Amino acid sequence: MSKKRIIVLAVSLILIQYMVYAQLPDGVTATSSFLNEIIKNYKDENSLSFDLNAITTHVRIPIKVHVVKNIKGTAGLNQNNIYNSVDMANTYFKTVGIQFFVDTIDYVNDYNYSFITYNYLKKELLVKYATYNRLNLFLVDSIKLGSVITYGFTYFPDVPDSNYIYLDKSYLSGNSLTTMLGHFMGLLSTHETAGGKELADEKNCAESGDFICDTYADPDLFNQVIDSCKYIGFMRDDIGKYYVPSVANIMSNSPDRCKCILTPLQYRRIYYYYLRYRQYLTY
Repeated sequence: MSKKRIIVLAVSLILIQYMVYAQLPDGVTATSSFLNEIIKNYKDENSLSFDLNAITTHVRIPIKVHVVKNIKGTAGLNQNNIYNSVDMANTYFKTVGIQFFVDTIDYVNDYNYSFITYNYLKKELLVKYATYNRLNLFLVDSIKLGSVITYGFTYFPDVPDSNYIYLDKSYLSGNSLTTMLGHFMGLLSTHETAGGKELADEKNCAESGDFICDTYADPDLFNQVIDSCKYIGFMRDDIGKYYVPSVANIMSNSPDRCKCILTPLQYRRIYYYYLRYRQYLTY
């Protein structure tokens, strides 16, 4: 084999390694209204008496699953995938005494709704199929927000009647539902910048990024983590310091297979915003 072909093959193998675990980004970004809510409640949230070993809240939240059939008229998924995804999310949320369960599964027999592209499609789905006192999970084949194709979308707790999650069916097998539920319960992405960029040394953690001080500063890990769960980026903050992020946080854009933790202060925020906004869903 020629030297040139060896080089081409080596480059191809590297590119394949980077592409195998590529995934779509999280579609939820901070809204100005919820940022204002976090800032307004920050002192109150952080003064909340909170001990993960002494959680007394034990609630069950019902999920009404709406499977939108594809153009072939089939569901495109196995119901076991739904139950397994909820079970995986519960391994995290049980820490704060919250458990989700599948209440009902129904099927939407109109494939046009399986490609969520425009706001009116989301609104039509809600009007036709959503139930007020349930968390409505819409499983679709594609979600496009503006020009960005994403695996999921939901609303922050401050939005009235916001008990909805949209999730790409192909992302049911991992932690993606857990990430959406994290947003649903008040967590920002660890790479959020709407309230300001977090410095690599995290000195402005209380007023930027995800406004949580026990998560690593995150420059956005989308396409920056390889199959061995190693961060390969060289991004710097606004004063020139290199980021050293965690690839393990559930609320990051790290590949799904690398994500496995929520931090104590993320759990406190979930607990705080559940008590403040989401108790109406308690079964």
